[in-house]
Amino acid sequence: MMTANNSCLPVEVRTAVYRRALAQGYLNACKTLGITVTATLDELQMTIALELEGFYVRRHGAEAGMEMACTILGDMVEPDLLTAPPRLTRLGATMMDELFCSQLAATRRATLH
Repeated sequence: MMTANNSCLPVEVRTAVYRRALAQGYLNACKTLGITVTATLDELQMTIALELEGFYVRRHGAEAGMEMACTILGDMVEPDLLTAPPRLTRLGATMMDELFCSQLAATRRATLH
């Protein structure tokens, strides 16, 4: 498996792919659970870029911050995103709830029990 540090793709490309997969995975999960999301795919991606990625860049600088953001975004989506519809990991559901104030994680926990 190729890690973020030895990928042949620039960090900006990897981050953009993860950002889109995360946003789409969030929309998919909300739809499945009957949660209404008023934000568009583009709005979700912009919020992820500004809030989540921006946090790491502001705290650690452009280069290290982007690598950290890319890593965390990768941890928030299931690793089969190139062969299956994007799905959130538990971390992804929790972090997206923090960003978008939804009940996704709580609803997922309730449906799993």
